[in-house]
Amino acid sequence: MKKVKLILLFVLIPLFSFAQLEDTKLVITDGLDNASLKAVMENNVSLFLKACNVAVMEGEKPDIEEGLTKDAEEVLKEMWKMSPMSCPVSTVEEVCLQTSEGYQVRNIPVTMMAAAEGEQDQELVLHFTSSGLIDNISIALEEHRYKDIIAEHESVEDLYRRQVIIDFVENYRTAYNRKDLSYIESVFSDNALILTGKVIREKPKSDYAMRALSREKIVYQKRTKKEYISNLKKVFKSNKYINVLFDEVEVIQHPKLTDIYGVTLKQEWNSDRYRDVGFIFLMIDFQDEMHPLIQVRTWQPEKLDGKVLAREEVFNLGDFDIVRSLVND
Repeated sequence: MKKVKLILLFVLIPLFSFAQLEDTKLVITDGLDNASLKAVMENNVSLFLKACNVAVMEGEKPDIEEGLTKDAEEVLKEMWKMSPMSCPVSTVEEVCLQTSEGYQVRNIPVTMMAAAEGEQDQELVLHFTSSGLIDNISIALEEHRYKDIIAEHESVEDLYRRQVIIDFVENYRTAYNRKDLSYIESVFSDNALILTGKVIREKPKSDYAMRALSREKIVYQKRTKKEYISNLKKVFKSNKYINVLFDEVEVIQHPKLTDIYGVTLKQEWNSDRYRDVGFIFLMIDFQDEMHPLIQVRTWQPEKLDGKVLAREEVFNLGDFDIVRSLVND
């Protein structure tokens, strides 16, 4: 009889755990005084998380009848194609942030089921309309990185743009993960400068050269926006799953052209057929505040001759002469 009880115990524990996850809920702890709106947002997020958990348990797609806009439904659909996700906790307690378009709740923990081991634990950012509907879903930067970027603001305008840049970078990353080619195309200027570095090994001319000099160097290939998007389309088509991770994000405002920002970050690219780690530099133009554009994108390998590139070797705003008439689209 004891053996039977023991077996039943092991069977019931996972069932109990799944039942707990199914009832995942959000509690907004601060940042929103409107009690009725707060209740609507909490309910919509709770329904969203519950639907994701049930879908993972049943091997189906999320069935959500309310709480999301059509845009958010489409984003979720595309993200789900890349990887189903569940929320591993029963209660999420977070503050609500007000944005220019509505509200935002960050740091929603999720498990990306299709991600490689060690990369499954990620966090979402949920964007809301002024009425409390979930309007967008993106993968969050790490919380400490977010706080560092915001803390470095020098004016109210700079603070606003840093918030926009964080949203921009998070949506940019999520667009790669869900293979959203149209979004990526929309954030690049038609005249964007795109440089991609490649490490090549040089054959030394003598044994002394082999011992004394670096055998590796980075050569850069310049691409147009059209070429870059065309190549990316092929990459998306040939890979079932793509997981792009951003880290070490730094944001710098141009000292003279204050509507120009430089964003440097380390990117880890993981896909079915390829993996690399490198440094990305983005020059973002805020001349159109409602539609900032990438004017420059560069990629450099993380290491050369086995050593991580020093920060001064990574592209930054100082490496480009900006002529305003050329920046304009």
